[in-house]
Amino acid sequence: MVNFLGGVALAYAAGTGLLTNAALVGRGLVRAGRAAAEGDLGAAGVEALAALVAPVALSYSAVATLVTEVVGGASGLADDALEGATVPLATRAAA
Repeated sequence: MVNFLGGVALAYAAGTGLLTNAALVGRGLVRAGRAAAEGDLGAAGVEALAALVAPVALSYSAVATLVTEVVGGASGLADDALEGATVPLATRAAA
């Protein structure tokens, strides 16, 4: 049962990611087609290239946000733990 639910969750996550990326690429390609129809081939090329890069940029942004949140949470936990741990240092004695 757990394997089935895990497979469904994985398929859902992959499907939503695929749909999001396909929408990003499709939107960029429509913009490129519109620019090409207007006769601006330079802008069409830029839009087509941007359409291919958009999923990578979105993934990079999501991962960077996740890492920032994890580091911020860990920093907050460490601050709370270190704040209560005031251990006096041992005094040095001459040998």
